[in-house]
Amino acid sequence: MIRLLVLSLIACLSTIGGVYGAVSWKSNAKTDTAKETGPKLQMMKTHMVSVPILTNGEVMGYVVTRMQFTADSELVKLSTIQPEVFVADEAFRQIYETTPNDIRTGRKQAIKDLAANIAAGANKRLGRDVIKDIVIDSWTYLSKADMMKNNERNR
Repeated sequence: MIRLLVLSLIACLSTIGGVYGAVSWKSNAKTDTAKETGPKLQMMKTHMVSVPILTNGEVMGYVVTRMQFTADSELVKLSTIQPEVFVADEAFRQIYETTPNDIRTGRKQAIKDLAANIAAGANKRLGRDVIKDIVIDSWTYLSKADMMKNNERNR
């Protein structure tokens, strides 16, 4: 009978010890992964941005684009202003100022420079380094002739 009680006590103690060890190991593993990660980023989108392309005061066509960007989620929560508006406005400004020359010359590096300039301009206007990276979700160029054809079809 004493043997049975001793074996039961040993079984209970080993079970409790195993559970305690597993719980403490699991809680230490969670805190280690939380310490290693950097700032949390979230993906955000702008609305469609339509930019007229002018040459010598005449409309050549329109660039219609949508941007996606990664933003620091903590800084977005702290801000009262949403960064989508600033990214869309900065995209409009950058495209309006630089695109006519790049379309004519076919400069491929222009898109990479455009994304970097949009991020830098938006961060400067926000006063913080909120925007981490800009991704062009869609980009379409519609010439003036294409716009006229679409307008005639819709009538």
